[in-house]
Amino acid sequence: MLITMDAHLLFPCLMMLLAMCMDYHCADANEDQGNQLRGLWRLSMKDPKQKGVPPPHPIRGLVKQQLLYCRVGIGYHLQVLSNGTVGGVHEPTEHSLLKVFAMKRGVVGIRGIKTGLYICMSQEGIAHGAVQFSSDCLFKESLEENHYTTFSSLSHPGIYLALSHKGEAKRGTSVGRLQPCTHFLPRRAP
Repeated sequence: MLITMDAHLLFPCLMMLLAMCMDYHCADANEDQGNQLRGLWRLSMKDPKQKGVPPPHPIRGLVKQQLLYCRVGIGYHLQVLSNGTVGGVHEPTEHSLLKVFAMKRGVVGIRGIKTGLYICMSQEGIAHGAVQFSSDCLFKESLEENHYTTFSSLSHPGIYLALSHKGEAKRGTSVGRLQPCTHFLPRRAP
């Protein structure tokens, strides 16, 4: 009787062990696939013109329009104009409709729907619109304690996307994450 009891307990243990191994294998396969995709993305980012391929377009799937509201001054919505100027406007316009898309956990890109330009940050802390997506267009997205979001440059740590009291893009090197000029709130487009 003791032998059948042990065999009876052994079967569920073996099944659980098999399931854990399969989960582990699947997790490894998903991680390997993710690493391969990141590697391909990095490779395509190096110099797409040299290889004769079009520049990478990281946005996939359905494009959802949203506004990024900054609470500084009278309140402004972030916008990117056709000439590459980044700034703010009090009442939303077609240039303030944006797509914030995830590149990996906590890292996003921001693209103007109307202009098709990506918001990027230079080493000097100047925000501008660019046709081609690059590492300067990657932002670390952080949810602050007050439920607003800050966007700091991934390529140039400590440099934040910010708007002045007049709605102009502020130099990102002169602001910090606790200042209201760096706080943005995602809003649905009208």
